[in-house]
Amino acid sequence: MIDPDEALQLVLENAKPGQASRVPLDEACGLRLAEAVRADRDYPPFVRAMMDGYAVRSEDAGRAVIIAAQVAAGREAAVRVAAGRCAEIMTGAPCPPGTEAVTAKERARRDGARVVLPEAIAAGDGIAAQGSECRAGSVVASPGERITPLVVAVLATVGVRTVCVLPRPSLAVITTGPELVPPDRQPSTAQIRDSNGPMLVAMARGMGLPGPLHLHADDTVGAIVQALQRASDRAIVVLTGGVSEGAYDLVPKALETFGAEVIFHKVLQKPGKPLLFARKASQLFFGLPGNPLAAHLGFHRYVAAAVRRMTGEAPAPEPSLGRLAAPVQADGQRTRFVLSRARRDPPDSTGWQVHPLNSATSADLFSPSGANCYLWVPPGERGLEAGAVVPFVWIGDAE
Repeated sequence: MIDPDEALQLVLENAKPGQASRVPLDEACGLRLAEAVRADRDYPPFVRAMMDGYAVRSEDAGRAVIIAAQVAAGREAAVRVAAGRCAEIMTGAPCPPGTEAVTAKERARRDGARVVLPEAIAAGDGIAAQGSECRAGSVVASPGERITPLVVAVLATVGVRTVCVLPRPSLAVITTGPELVPPDRQPSTAQIRDSNGPMLVAMARGMGLPGPLHLHADDTVGAIVQALQRASDRAIVVLTGGVSEGAYDLVPKALETFGAEVIFHKVLQKPGKPLLFARKASQLFFGLPGNPLAAHLGFHRYVAAAVRRMTGEAPAPEPSLGRLAAPVQADGQRTRFVLSRARRDPPDSTGWQVHPLNSATSADLFSPSGANCYLWVPPGERGLEAGAVVPFVWIGDAE
C-alpha cells in the first residue's frame, strides 16, 4: 500500500492535458485557453463619449455656444467642433473632430439652439481616448487563462467567434454487482438501489464534464470487460465496486484482460483503502470501492485532480483553515478523511468552525449528507482535539 500523497502524485503524473481544440465562444466558459488572443484594433477605436452631454472645446467654458449637430452612438460624427460651437452627444458615440471634452448635460443649461457651458472645463473630461483601454495587437487573453464570463466579453469584443482551448475530458462511470438496481426500481430483500452511479455522474457534471456515460456490469470478468469496451472512447473511466479481495472483486482482473496497466492498488487511507488506479495508453481508470463514502472520497481527491490536470487547472484547491468543533479519532497507519460541515461561528466571525459529520459506516450516506468539506487526520495513535486548527478542503462549490 502507498500513502495518499504518493497515490495522488502518481495520478497527476499520468494525467496529461488533452489535445487542444477549437470550440465556439459560447461553449468555452470555464475552459482554459490554449493560445494567445490579440486585439484586432484599438479600443476604444475612436475618441469615445463617456456620458450624455455636449462635445466642446475647453476654451468655451462659461460661454453660450451653438449646438451644431447631434451625435448618437453608432453614428459617424459629421461636423467639426470649433470655437463657439458644440455637438450634443450620447454615451458611447464617437466624438467629432476638434472635441477636447464632453461636459455632462446636468452641468450645462440649454437655451434653444444654444447651450451655456459650465465655468470650468478641463481638456480630456468625459472622453476616452482612442486606444486608451487596449492597443491593436495587444494580448488580451493568454494561454492557460481560465475563460470566465468577463473573458468571454473581452474575446467577443475583439471579434473572436471560436477559441482554442484545452477540452474537458470525457468520462464514464461503470457500477458493478447484481445487488444494485436503478433508483426507480423496487429492490428485492437482497438488493439495494444504486447510489454510487448517480452520485459519481453528478460529481462529474458538477465539474462541467460533458455527458458522463453511466454503465452497469454484473460481477463477471466478461461483463466488466464488455463495459470497458463500450467506454473505450472515454478519457477517464471510473469503476465502483469489485476492487477489494472478495471472490467477486473482479475489476483488477478485468482491467488486466482489457490491457490496462495497474499503477497502484490500495492506499493507506480511510475510507477507500482498496482504491485502484490503472492506465491504458492515455486512458485512465479509477477503481473505487463500492461503499458510497469511499467512492465519494475517491472521486473528490483523485478523479477530480486528474480532471483538473487534464484541463490545465491546479490539481487541488488550496486548503482553508478552521477550528475543530469536536474531537476526531486517528486511524493507526492510515490517513483519515472526514466529511464535515464548515460554518462561520459565530455567524459574523471571519473564522470557520469545522464540525465533523461522523458516519456509522463507510456505507452510511445519511449522517454526512450535509457535508460541505473534508478535513483530514494524520495517521498515528492520537486524534485531534476540539479547538485544534485543522486544514480542510471544500467539496465542489460548497463554500
